[in-house]
Amino acid sequence: MGKFRRTKVRSKDGVVYVIDGAGGSGFLPFVMRGILADSRWEMMHFRWSAGYMRIIKDLTNRETNRIRARELSAQILARREARPGDQIHVIAKSAGTAIALWAMAELPERVLDRVILLAPAVSPGFPLEKSLRSARNDVYSFWSPRDLFFLGLGTSIFGTADGVKGKSAGLVGFAQPQPQTLEHDADCARIVEVEWNASMLSCWHVGDHAGTSMPPFIQRYVMPLLEKTDNCAS
Repeated sequence: MGKFRRTKVRSKDGVVYVIDGAGGSGFLPFVMRGILADSRWEMMHFRWSAGYMRIIKDLTNRETNRIRARELSAQILARREARPGDQIHVIAKSAGTAIALWAMAELPERVLDRVILLAPAVSPGFPLEKSLRSARNDVYSFWSPRDLFFLGLGTSIFGTADGVKGKSAGLVGFAQPQPQTLEHDADCARIVEVEWNASMLSCWHVGDHAGTSMPPFIQRYVMPLLEKTDNCAS
């Protein structure tokens, strides 16, 4: 079963669920734990990987990954019901974005406050409509046309986390749903894509797969989004 590791907290008024990529390196959770230690938010590290460096198994073990996603959605819903006033955020990386998006599709509308996808290793055509409805605010996705090894070559050979062989959304962006296909139209959260650019070099993100996990990048580009509200905040 998926497991969580709690940070030590005092008087937190919200939670950030952190979902690592395939192979369970733990680098993103390690970075986030340090950054969130003195913040308003508790951190929950959702462990879904089959084991350290078992990257191919994590990418291809999709039936088990769907089970992990349902476990995550159950944990999030229990948190929302137990503490309805809390903010609930999700930050997911690479193949972990599939776990996040599948979990989101299982949740009722507007349960989550903010969802941030880092270098998503899912197909550009991933069906986002149901997932987006669970978010109160827009969902941000950071992608880079330079992430060729993992999200171009790797997913072309072994498939994306949702089972499509080819370039991933973290390399080329999502094929976004049209507004008229969404039940709430302008009131519904949408996917907001942030393409890598040269200004991110100063934050140790050179456009590769690791860049979105770098501490300066997280501080400058990710943390401000946790305070931001958009179209579904009410």
